[in-house]
Amino acid sequence: MTESVHSHSDVVVVGGGPSGLVAAISAARAGAKTLLIEQYGFLGGMATAASVGPFSPFHYDDQQITVGIPQELIERLMAAGGSTGHLKCIPEYGSGATMAYFDREIYKEVAFDMVEEAGVRLLLHSFLADAIVENGRVRGVRVANKSGLQSVFGKVVVDATGDGDVAAAAGAAFQWGRQGDELAQPMTMFFEMAGVDVAALRGYIAAHPADFEWTSVLKSPRPIPREFTQDYFVAQGFKSFVAAAKAAGELELGRDTVLLQSTLREGTIVFNSTRIGKLRGTDADQFTEAEIVGRRQAMSLAAFARKYLPGFANAYVCSTGGQIGVRESRHVLGEYVLTRDDVVEGRRFPDVVARGFFPVDIHDPKGGKGYQEGGSTWIKPKGPYDIPIRCLIPHSTDGLVLCGRNISATHEAHGSLRVMGTAFGIGHGAGATAAVAALSDVAPREVDVARVQKLLIGQRANLDLKGSNSFAATP
Repeated sequence: MTESVHSHSDVVVVGGGPSGLVAAISAARAGAKTLLIEQYGFLGGMATAASVGPFSPFHYDDQQITVGIPQELIERLMAAGGSTGHLKCIPEYGSGATMAYFDREIYKEVAFDMVEEAGVRLLLHSFLADAIVENGRVRGVRVANKSGLQSVFGKVVVDATGDGDVAAAAGAAFQWGRQGDELAQPMTMFFEMAGVDVAALRGYIAAHPADFEWTSVLKSPRPIPREFTQDYFVAQGFKSFVAAAKAAGELELGRDTVLLQSTLREGTIVFNSTRIGKLRGTDADQFTEAEIVGRRQAMSLAAFARKYLPGFANAYVCSTGGQIGVRESRHVLGEYVLTRDDVVEGRRFPDVVARGFFPVDIHDPKGGKGYQEGGSTWIKPKGPYDIPIRCLIPHSTDGLVLCGRNISATHEAHGSLRVMGTAFGIGHGAGATAAVAALSDVAPREVDVARVQKLLIGQRANLDLKGSNSFAATP
């Protein structure tokens, strides 16, 4: 392969998922020359590449925590006919306070529009090959694409790969999965089935509450477009059907219940039910195995739904994720490691650059149990908590800002911050941090935190600083 220099920028963001997308927009709007690298031909990360959705909460109870650029994205999606806006979950157990449904294809278009309007340069179909490190400082990355191997240089690099790939390549210290056994939350292949008789499905759920671990309905606090007016719901259970099918050898599934919910399109149901545990999404062979197992589980579950579940007799699989969804992998060790107690107690930090609020939601790393003794975990924080800038700075590597679910946090804290609503907010903090560092010509660990916070507040982020504005908009 030929090797060449692609470009020099102030900020290079690697990964165009929810955190990387917002990081790039934030940095570019701050005046930094910004390049965004993405391995697919579109942006959106797990929401588009893995069919994960809807957007998880932007709210703690009725208080909106994630605002700023992420909220602008929601509003742009709504204006383009691609989102319901935020719907309230009743009860919130298992889902969080709110969710926003969206159209994946419209999301791809809106994401392109927003990055281009901000002045971000895109480099698509480019896969991280290595980090460029000089004297302990990351100076850029090397990518593989149709042009061969290309070197991309930046004053500051933002690792928004989800798995901490840039950090690992640069030699940063990290922990894999949870302490003790290094197991991570299981992976999931999302898929959708269309042609569902939703009335029959909803009727069964209402008439058989004992067959479910939990159910929720979603309500909009404001009128939504007629084409999106329907019953929105989530249900985890169908325990009797799963038990019968497994006993008959008719269901290959990595858990003991089925989790499904409505989508933006009436009559189409999305399944968040396959579970592939004890494999590493950072190992090529194991990642390959997870993809194969995930699709087998999805097709087995679809056949099970048609035979067993009310309303699915004439349903069919209409889409699957382009890749399996990865919940957890590397936790890069930063200047500070966010802990379970920080999350659960709702702790505040003076160097806050993002805020978290979602419950500690850990899907059983060892097996397929739901939220029960010895299985999955669901712990609601006492209030929103701060994510300090120190969690975004690797303690052993310069020139790099962490972004999204690979920031410095324990397995338990990660169980809260890994969701898209919080990832958007972390991306906003990371982009502002990178921009201030690059434009000040200092290492990220030396950045003036007050300047970063001022920039974030100017971009309408909600840091809840004493004496600062706290923006709350909930279309």
